[in-house]
Amino acid sequence: MTPQINRRDFITQASSVLTLSIVGLGALDVISCTNGKSFATPAKTTVGTWRAQIAADNEPGERLVVSGRIFAPDGSTPMEGITLYVYQTDATGIYSATTPGDNRNTRLHGSMKTNSEGRYEFHTIKPGSYPGRKIPAHIHAYVSGPGYPEYWIDEYWFEGDPFITDADRRKVEAPQTFSPILKLTRSSDGVLHGVRDIKIERCSNNCTGR
Repeated sequence: MTPQINRRDFITQASSVLTLSIVGLGALDVISCTNGKSFATPAKTTVGTWRAQIAADNEPGERLVVSGRIFAPDGSTPMEGITLYVYQTDATGIYSATTPGDNRNTRLHGSMKTNSEGRYEFHTIKPGSYPGRKIPAHIHAYVSGPGYPEYWIDEYWFEGDPFITDADRRKVEAPQTFSPILKLTRSSDGVLHGVRDIKIERCSNNCTGR
């Protein structure tokens, strides 16, 4: 005889199968296409560590490592446990095949959390400018942490970009490594490197240095 199963057991088993199916799909290397172009598999980032890989090793484009430190509003006290969330276009200026617009959950994105020295680092590729538009290539970023509700900070730009105007420079002018316009250097292995420090603001409680 076929074993009888009540409604509650059926729902429980069905939910388990659905969950396993979703997890399995997440482990697949999916390649999206648009206009005949293939996209590399997104990198799998580990939330909670101070280093993150945003672009997979097979992502087309110039490899880029961005690092820096996040400080309290006084500009000198390192902040531990601050989350930095970043997202960007690919090397051609496209966010993704299915999400062509500016969307923080697009294909190339990830987050990291600063260590005891306030350090963060992410590995990616240099993004491209939006096709047909005179907007500097950039990486979007948000910060948040205990006592600091999430808020958007100035985008990461790159020195030498022809679309950065004098007005843009005046708007984001900042001392030393706090500038959002990164001066890139190239290491012997061909990887680009840029440094940007961040002074956190917009706290909901009493802020150090204010």
